Amino acid sequence: MTFLSPGMLMIWLCLITSPVQGHVVSDCDPAVFILLGSEASVPGWVGSSVTLPCRLSPAISAVSFEVRWYQPNGFDHPVLLYKDQHIQQQAADPRYTGTRASLVGNLENGNVSLKLENLTLADRGEYMCYVESDVWYDMAKVNVTVKVVGDIPVMSFSDADESGQVTVTCVSDGWSPEPSLYWALGNVHVPSRNHLFITGDDGLVRVSSWLLVSPSESEWVSCSVGLSDQDRRESRIAPHSHNYMQAINNVPPYHHRCRPLSCALIASWTILLFNLDSFLILL
Repeated sequence: MTFLSPGMLMIWLCLITSPVQGHVVSDCDPAVFILLGSEASVPGWVGSSVTLPCRLSPAISAVSFEVRWYQPNGFDHPVLLYKDQHIQQQAADPRYTGTRASLVGNLENGNVSLKLENLTLADRGEYMCYVESDVWYDMAKVNVTVKVVGDIPVMSFSDADESGQVTVTCVSDGWSPEPSLYWALGNVHVPSRNHLFITGDDGLVRVSSWLLVSPSESEWVSCSVGLSDQDRRESRIAPHSHNYMQAINNVPPYHHRCRPLSCALIASWTILLFNLDSFLILL
């Protein structure tokens, strides 16, 4: 169902009743304005800051207006409330008091954009931008996506079946939103639909997948998981050696949200398997 704000509804009524098509809002009624938000979701990393765009059209001054940013069912406990030409701290949701939420637009030019600092997973979702004058009001929606890079994929494989094929599995925890997962045999991408996504109580996503391969097809089987090519994390396994896995971390340090214990266990396991492989070769 399409969201139609009061301001947009007034524009349609104005254009329908106007003898000349194409009249701007101010031609219809100088007191009427509409709010323009963002149709695309606003993305941000955990711990970073994002700006939620919202502005008046026409670009009239909002200095004397009420500006309210709130989440669904949170009109009375807003993220931020600007009223009587001041930020009303006592009325705000306690999670956003202080410097967590602020107006960063030029109110005189009708820019009422909101800035959120130190993003958490709880900040994701829909926000309403609400502006009210003495004679009119309007609202716009802005959606926020909070991104978290998960753990390096952990791979394993089963014993070969009668045909000589093995089942390789890949698991990675701690993502937000759902990541993409790709398999490859050597440098050749292998399509697979055997993906399972599970969202935990903490709001983070675990992705798991499996692939049936023949050890003779390629020296390496790789599994890569990521939100984009820039934060993709990859592990490789050599089914024919039965004892080696290599983890490849392509994530910039500031995007790395791996939990310390998980990272330590993966790193230790990788080193142990590498040493075991070298020992067997010497034998």
